[in-house]
Amino acid sequence: IRDERLRFENFKVGERSKTDVVIGYLKDVANPELVAIIRKEIKGIQIDGITMADKTVEEFLVKQGYNPFPLVRYTERPDVAATHLLEGHVLIFVDTSPSVIIAPTTYFHHVQHAEEYRESASVGTLIRWARFIGILISVFLIPLWLLFVLEPDLLPDSIDYIGPEKKSHVPVILQIFLADLGIELLRIAAIHTPTPLSTAMGIIAAVLIGEIAVDVGLFMSEVILYVSLAAIGTFATPSYELSVANKIARLVLALLVTIFKVPGLVIGSTVLLIFLASIRSLDTPYLWPFIPFNPRAFMQILFRRSVPGSKIRPDIVRPRNRYKQPV
Repeated sequence: IRDERLRFENFKVGERSKTDVVIGYLKDVANPELVAIIRKEIKGIQIDGITMADKTVEEFLVKQGYNPFPLVRYTERPDVAATHLLEGHVLIFVDTSPSVIIAPTTYFHHVQHAEEYRESASVGTLIRWARFIGILISVFLIPLWLLFVLEPDLLPDSIDYIGPEKKSHVPVILQIFLADLGIELLRIAAIHTPTPLSTAMGIIAAVLIGEIAVDVGLFMSEVILYVSLAAIGTFATPSYELSVANKIARLVLALLVTIFKVPGLVIGSTVLLIFLASIRSLDTPYLWPFIPFNPRAFMQILFRRSVPGSKIRPDIVRPRNRYKQPV
C-alpha cells in the first residue's frame, strides 16, 4: 500500500480504572474528521470502571440507548479487521477484551460474512443471497402468515391451503410468542449445557416437547413450522445482535397485524424502514447505500465482486484515498 501508515493512539479511560483504549487507522485512508469524532468520544468517557470492556466503550461511543440494532461491529478475525481498516474504518482495541470494535458500520455490514470472501465471486454471491432471504424470512414470514390466517380472503385460490386446518383455544399471536420464547429458552439452555448433552436436549425438545404440545392443542402445527423457519432465518444472520433486533421487529409486526390487520403490516413496515433510515452511527447513515441510494455501492452489496474488480473504497466513511491501488 503506497504512502499509507498504520497509526495507533492510546487513551486512558476513567480516573480510577485507567483502562487502555487504542484506536487504529490508516493515516492516508481514514477520514480525519471520523478519527477526531471517535477520539473526542473516547476522551469524554468519565467512569471509575468499565467492567464489560468493549461493550461499555461502545455504549459511550455511539450512545445507543434502547435501540436494539447494532451500531458497531465486533470481530476476533484479523482478516475482517484488516479489510475494514483498508476501507477507511477505525478499529478500537480495549484491554481485557479479545474483540475489536469496528466503527462506523451500517446495517449491511452486519449481513455479510467472511465466508463469502473465502469462495469464488459467484459462490459468494449465492451464499449472500441465501443469507438475505433468510434475514427477510426472519422478519416478515410470521407477520405475513398471521395476516393470511386472520384475513383468509386475501389468499389467492392457488395457495388457499395456507392457514391452520383446525381451530385452537389459544390465540394464534399468543402461540407465536410462546413458541419464540421456547426457542430462545432452548438457545440459552444450550449455551449453559455441555455440548454432548445440548445435542440430546435439542432433539428431545424438538421431537418430544413439540409433538406433545401440538397433540394436546397448545400449538397448531403450522405455528411450529413457521416459527421454526423464522428461527432458521434468525440463525442464518451473521450478527447475533442484528438477529435479536430482527426478532423484536418481527414480534412487533405480528402484534400490529393482530390488532390492525393489513394496515398494521403496512404501517409497521413503513415505520421500521423510517426508523432504520433515521439512525446515524458516528454521523453515518445506517441504511447506506440503500438510503441514501448509491447505485454502485448497492450493486456491490447484492453481488460479491472479486478483489481485482473492486478497487474503489466505499465512500460511506469518506476515505481520503478512494483507490485501493495506485492509479
